[in-house]
Amino acid sequence: MPGYDPSDVPLYETRDARDDAYAAAEAEDRPFFGVERYEEGYAVTADLMPAGYRLSEPAQSELAKQLTRQVEAVVGDDSYPTEEVGRSLGDALVNLSFFEREATAREVAAALSELVLDEDNWVEATGPGGLP
Repeated sequence: MPGYDPSDVPLYETRDARDDAYAAAEAEDRPFFGVERYEEGYAVTADLMPAGYRLSEPAQSELAKQLTRQVEAVVGDDSYPTEEVGRSLGDALVNLSFFEREATAREVAAALSELVLDEDNWVEATGPGGLP
C-alpha cells in the first residue's frame, strides 16, 4: 500500500528545497508530496501533475470526505494548537494550510498520502480539449 508514516513524510524547510523537490518530481515523472514550512506554519501539498495524472472522480470524492474528517479532528481537538485550516482541493493539486505544528501536518499528510499516492486512484491527466 502506498503512503507514508508521519515520520517519513518529506519536509521542505525552505522555498529552494521545495523548488528542488518539484524539479526532481517533474524530471522523474512522479508526484510531488510533502510538508512545507512557512513563517505562518506548515502546509501539506500533494501534486500529481508532475507525474501526468489526476485523481479519479471516486478518489476525489473520497479525498474530500477524508480531508473534512481530518481537518475537523485537528481543529476540534484542543490538544492541537491549530484553530483553522484552509484547504484547496483539486483533481491534481491538494493544499492544506496552515498547521502550527510540524507533527500535526505530518499526521494529516500521512493519512492523505495513502489515498493520493495510490496509483489505482489516478487517471491520466489531459490538457484543454482532451489533449495529453
